[in-house]
Amino acid sequence: DTGVFSPLTLPEPNAIRQADGAPGPAYWQQRADYQIRATLDTAAKRLSGTETIRYTNNSPDTLTHVWMQLDQNLFKPGSVGSFLNGEDTRFGGEGFQGGFDIQSITQTVEGGLKPSRGRVGQLAPKPQPVKTRVDDTMMDVELAYALAPGRTAIIEIAYAFNIPEHGADRMGRDGSLYELAQWYPRMAVYDDVHGWNTLQYLGQGEFYLEYGDFEYEVTLPAGYIVAGTGLLQNPLEVLTAAQRTRLAAAVKSDSITHIVTEDELTSGAARPRRTGTLTWRFKAHDVRDVAWCASPEYLWDASGWHGILAQAYYRPSAKALWQEAANMSRFSIQEYSTRWYPYPYPQISAVEGPVSGMEYPMLAMEARDQSRQGLYSVITHEIGHMWYPMTVGSDERRYAWMDEGFNT
Repeated sequence: DTGVFSPLTLPEPNAIRQADGAPGPAYWQQRADYQIRATLDTAAKRLSGTETIRYTNNSPDTLTHVWMQLDQNLFKPGSVGSFLNGEDTRFGGEGFQGGFDIQSITQTVEGGLKPSRGRVGQLAPKPQPVKTRVDDTMMDVELAYALAPGRTAIIEIAYAFNIPEHGADRMGRDGSLYELAQWYPRMAVYDDVHGWNTLQYLGQGEFYLEYGDFEYEVTLPAGYIVAGTGLLQNPLEVLTAAQRTRLAAAVKSDSITHIVTEDELTSGAARPRRTGTLTWRFKAHDVRDVAWCASPEYLWDASGWHGILAQAYYRPSAKALWQEAANMSRFSIQEYSTRWYPYPYPQISAVEGPVSGMEYPMLAMEARDQSRQGLYSVITHEIGHMWYPMTVGSDERRYAWMDEGFNT
């Protein structure tokens, strides 16, 4: 398709966007803040969760509908993506019986008003169920309360989904290891160029997302170690005293500190306890997405640069190559902070698993690779995406060449 190199059809300069594309004095951008609680059932290979979204309407428009992304619906039989990508291809779904199970969804307005026959009427008393219409990987939500400019909608959702083994090479599982992304219903972008951005998720296309603050927690078997977007909020509950001491030392050191060692994995000392479940809590500010990975076999290394933790999580079977991965992460953060723009996040985690190469804020997924040079090439590429598009939030779904081009 040579059309991708044609001039972009963009609006005329105005108070929102100036002639050179820079934001004007009337520029606006929506905001989506999330609180998510999820439980991983490793026996059923299923995740269930609840989320509360605070969606702030900074646009000049009163919204009666919002759109949400249901990316897991790519793995429902009959999805558009399953027809376009064969089961044995990189972005295929392997004919998996998956998709989001939306169990409930309600909405209210923070300090908002209830519409009455097209007009704004009495105060909204409590959360109300909303009408929804699912279109493949997108969901149209008819709001119970109209969302006026400057107001915030509170949307609460209960959901679950079966975890695909090969999640279009963006997420998935390998034995006891899980890489969880596209794991919660997400707000679609509403902007001044296209209005609601409702292009379907087809596997090969990536993402366009609003920014916000995330607080999320994952409950899973106590033997698991979790790497995720953001900073761990409850180290006293999920880490041993030795691990907490090592982390404090690692952030001040330019050499690798072993946070979880192979001996500790073998002896069981890697975990505060080995039975029951533990809940890991994370918080991330001003990001467009969150993802996490978990395994009972993770070795965990870390080093530091300018107060930023550079981490690597990998299984013992990948140790021959991955023992340098934390240094590769630290070097990448240092290099690109000098070349481009200071790294804006408190940590970066490179994680080994079945996904061959995929990026999320503060989290880079890579397979183990066949050579030291090959591993570094993938790690540094995925970490480069922390700038493009995680900081420069381009529309990857419509203009996939943009973030890959800048990053390359």
